[in-house]
Amino acid sequence: MITVMGLLSCSEWNDDLYREPVPEPDEDPGIVTADGQLYNMNLDMWTKDGSNENCFGPGATYWQKRVWASPNATTSMMGYNTVAPEREFVAVSGPGKAAVKLQTCHINKLGVKKLASGCLFTGQMGGVDIMSMNASLNWGVKFSLKPKSMEGYACYKPKTINVVKPPYESYEGQMDKAHLYVILADWDSQFVVDPAKSQFFDPDNDPAVIGYGIVTFDHEMAGYEKFTINIEYRNARTPGYLVIVGASSRLGDYFTGGDGSTLYLDEFKFNY
Repeated sequence: MITVMGLLSCSEWNDDLYREPVPEPDEDPGIVTADGQLYNMNLDMWTKDGSNENCFGPGATYWQKRVWASPNATTSMMGYNTVAPEREFVAVSGPGKAAVKLQTCHINKLGVKKLASGCLFTGQMGGVDIMSMNASLNWGVKFSLKPKSMEGYACYKPKTINVVKPPYESYEGQMDKAHLYVILADWDSQFVVDPAKSQFFDPDNDPAVIGYGIVTFDHEMAGYEKFTINIEYRNARTPGYLVIVGASSRLGDYFTGGDGSTLYLDEFKFNY
């Protein structure tokens, strides 16, 4: 089962801070290019917003700003940004080029001691409870195409797993792993990942899943390596939503990982 990637969570929840997903338009609001790529899929465009940088460019529309998101809205409250642009170490060099840096952090501040995996995903943050440091994710952007695969570049710098939670104590001392996956589904609306309600995504048992693919990064990389995620389609239905999720610790959703594990991602591209 796949859950929220390293978000801080606990049993308490403030319903006043919970935000339902905004209804998505039926027609493409400028987030899919003519050749079937997602807006800012090369991860070059970033815009400064306070202490965070968001994954969209100057002049982005309302809907383009809602394509890529991260848990920084939660972790930055403790002074940690687990997702940031990377402009020096990139897979393809040139003016204006950038990648994304996902870094696992062991947050230990103001009484909060939890692991947060760096996570980039398509969709938006939901509600954030400041008191409990709990949050939900609204996964997915409108997308009706069926790519055969997604390629890109990754560089992984794993650390030894030094933070564990039951039942993953046996992983302590092992090398961390990261992953990146693609989901195409025909949900009626965005999928809400809500740890407070034990609402998680299960790719094996969700009947709305049309296509799914995943790659695991399990070794130290000297530089960027090209990857390809083959998308396996389970039926002939037309997708309604696309989810792309990358995480610097694959067990970060269970608060288990290596403090400092870092995953760089760059130049995503769909193949048809």
